[in-house]
Amino acid sequence: MKKITILFLVSFLSLHSCKKEAQTSNSPTTEKTETKGSSYSADYIISDKEGKEIAGFTVNPPKVQFGSETFTAKEKEDKRKYYSNGTQRYEVKLKDDTYKLRDAGSKLLWKVKTYPDKIKIADNEENLNPYEVKNNNGAIEVSKDGKVINTMKITGNEISVNGQPAYKISKTSDSFALGILSIDQIPMDQRLLLLTEFLYQKK
Repeated sequence: MKKITILFLVSFLSLHSCKKEAQTSNSPTTEKTETKGSSYSADYIISDKEGKEIAGFTVNPPKVQFGSETFTAKEKEDKRKYYSNGTQRYEVKLKDDTYKLRDAGSKLLWKVKTYPDKIKIADNEENLNPYEVKNNNGAIEVSKDGKVINTMKITGNEISVNGQPAYKISKTSDSFALGILSIDQIPMDQRLLLLTEFLYQKK
């Protein structure tokens, strides 16, 4: 008789405990979900293929945001100087159909020569062995030493490079200069500055 009573009590307590847990799990939670806005205040927001924002840029006036840095331009005669957190980081020297991206000490980083249908980007004054960016039947091609190294396609807001998803862009642009984004050999902040400068000068 004792055993039956003990078994009955155990069963009753277990059933009561399960019922309580079920009520707790079904009760509404008071936890709030926050919707995070954009990290960047720019005309164009660049995200990685998963949709995580990585950069932003505005064409007019030229401004680039990358990581925690915001590069804003100050005009001075035939050049633009880019500052971040009050410190000069880059300058762009302008001349006819050419512009040069230099560091704060005026050392050449990239020389860009523009044509109606293509862009050449080299790391030397003589423009030797440049990257060449151009539109080829709707696809953007990047070549070096006469060999195509990247093919970029833009479908809506999706950007693919060599057939693989690469970036998303908040609004579309039909400029083949977007191909600059695919040149991994150029640091991303410099890629964005080269792209922004091209679009600003062609506006």
